[in-house]
This record gives sequence, C-alpha cells and structure tokens, in this order.
Amino acid sequence: MLSIAILLLIVGSISSCEKKEIPDLTEEQVRQINLTTSAWRLERVTVDGMNQTDIYRDLQLNFSASSYTSTNGRVIWPETGTWEFTDETNTVIRRDDGLLVTIQVVTSNSLILALTWESGSITTGRIAAVSGNHIFEFGR
Repeated sequence: MLSIAILLLIVGSISSCEKKEIPDLTEEQVRQINLTTSAWRLERVTVDGMNQTDIYRDLQLNFSASSYTSTNGRVIWPETGTWEFTDETNTVIRRDDGLLVTIQVVTSNSLILALTWESGSITTGRIAAVSGNHIFEFGR
C-alpha cells in the first residue's frame, strides 16, 4: 500500500512540472486583442535577464494589420517596417528585416515580446542596442 502511495506521489509530481504551453491564437484573435488598436509603451526591457530599460527608454510601438512604426526604437526597432505571422500558431512574427519576434503575452493592456539581437552597437557616444535575448514588456 505504501509503495502505491509513493508511486502516485511521484507521478503527480512529474505531471505538475510539465511546461505550460501558450495557446494557439488565430490571427484575427491576436488583432482583436488590441495588438493593432493603439500604441504600446515600453515598461521594461531585460537582456539576458539584466534590466536594460534605460537603453530603450521611451520606446513606443504601433502595429497595423501588416506594418509597424516605432518611436525611440533605436536600431533594434526601425522607425517603420512590415510584419507577418510565421505559422498558424500566430505567436511568432517575422519582420521585413528577417528578425523573428515571439509574442509571449498579448492582452488588452499588456504585450510581451521576445527576440534575439545579434550585435551590440554604439552611436554618438550612446549605446544603441545590446546583443542578447531581449524581453520587451509593453503596456497601454
């Protein structure tokens, strides 16, 4: 009897550790969840787990059905560009420059995007971008 209880405890522990998956969203659902209705304002950026919000301060993104604009996006978010979903899960977009951006969260008031930027750059004495795995957290 004790061995059955231990076995059930082990099975329960393993199943509770399973990774939660992001549900597939239709393209229309993503757009209806306000991806495209108004500006997204940067709240926080981490690069490889380190807070880098100061580098991207005042970043703002606006999405339309197939394009985007940015304010204070530096080299990592060009002023204008186009985008499209990469597959039917509608959680990864490809920008016209080939960069893949993963939508980790999208609600009416929160947008979290992840991307990998390959190079750091400095312009006019200021850091324009930091290389690494970026997590951009936006709000309205």
